[in-house]
Order: sequence, then C-alpha cells, then structure tokens
Amino acid sequence: MPSKAHTEITEKILSLLRTLPKDRIKHYASFKDTQIERFSSDLVKDISEKDLKLQYISLRDLVNDKYKNYYKLDDKLLKPKGNPDYYNRILSEIKGEKKETFFTAIRTVVFGK
Repeated sequence: MPSKAHTEITEKILSLLRTLPKDRIKHYASFKDTQIERFSSDLVKDISEKDLKLQYISLRDLVNDKYKNYYKLDDKLLKPKGNPDYYNRILSEIKGEKKETFFTAIRTVVFGK
C-alpha cells in the first residue's frame, strides 16, 4: 500500500500532465497520454517516493519551460545569413499556415531558399 506522500506526489504529477498542451504534430504515441496512463496504473506503487519526487521536479521544469528560458536563442541562430526564413518556413508548415507546393520544394532544394 503506497503511503500518503506517495499518492500526493502521483496526483501532483497527474495534474501537471493534464496541463500540458495537445501535441501540434500527431505522433505514434503522445507523451502526455502515455505518461497519464503510466501514472494512473497500479505500477506506480513500485516506484520509490524519491524517484517520484525527481520525476515531479523534472516535469515541473518541463511545463514551466525552464530550459527554454535559461538557454535563450538569439537571432544569429534563428535567422542564419544563408537562409534567414528557414525556421519560419518550417514552423509555418508545422502549424499548417502555408503548404509548400512541389515546385517551391524543388526551388528550395536547388537554390537553398
């Protein structure tokens, strides 16, 4: 039988997981869904309280974008001189804003822009 602290940490982890946004790109397995399933199952009883605390801290850092804010990217990396619209084009295609046609894809491969 897990202790009260063990179940509290598990509930904190589950509440943090539920705050994660839905994936923009459909994957084979969703991180959010698999982790919710993992921490909702009875197998959590086998995980030590120390390991659960570490997983809670790691998940909290992930949700709060700790490392994104700690390692800020400057414009030199985001807009390289050779192809300044590279990352913007990729992000717009991921978000579904702009679809690249066959001819624009060939132009990008040939000319690099």
